[in-house]
Amino acid sequence: MSELAETIERVVREVLARMGHAASSGPAPAGDAAPPPTVPPVDDSLSLDRRVVTLADLPERLKAVRRLVVPCGAVVTPAVRDVLQQHRIALVFGRSSPPEVRAVRAVLAVAASGYDPAPLTSALWREGYDVESHRHDCLIRGIDQLAGEVKSGDRMAILATDHPAPALCLANRHAGVRAVLGVRADRVAAEAQSVGANLLVVDPTTTGFFVLKQLASQFLRGGPKPCPKVFQERLA
Repeated sequence: MSELAETIERVVREVLARMGHAASSGPAPAGDAAPPPTVPPVDDSLSLDRRVVTLADLPERLKAVRRLVVPCGAVVTPAVRDVLQQHRIALVFGRSSPPEVRAVRAVLAVAASGYDPAPLTSALWREGYDVESHRHDCLIRGIDQLAGEVKSGDRMAILATDHPAPALCLANRHAGVRAVLGVRADRVAAEAQSVGANLLVVDPTTTGFFVLKQLASQFLRGGPKPCPKVFQERLA
């Protein structure tokens, strides 16, 4: 990486850090007049919903990635472009983020874990999600509160805990709560849709920050999901 690229990367990251939550409220950058290219869903693609893409947004391992898809009009720092060139990863400008993302309200709770929710909360805010976070020492009390949060139907919840198995069982004992375990970012959206999940359980002790961010973003995309009719008698 050149000295100039390093300098630009550092300046961009400092500016984003100072902007904080304000970055999510600004207008999205305008794209070109021509319609953006359609990006086919392939397994070796990595999609990032960012208006500014820096090295911090890239995963630690890029071995399986062959192209990076970002919204039209996104700014990609020179340092990121250098890394993409090194790994022979194509940069593709796809469709802009859907406007409905901005309306999604969510709660990020930490229970029976030393995990710090601040970085993930900030990352989700930058993507446009309206997220609040809180911490609980007791797993049972934490889940009881989350159950009350999601039963209204107008918000979703993410629970980070070192004890995902009991958390999943406890959550699904509450009427109206449909909890799923977040393991793979490429499958969590489909799994959530299949039961109309309103609570995602993740284990920060076995999942890195980048994967946690992808899991949370994919789960929240599109907002609360209805319980399928076939399961409503038992799960609604």
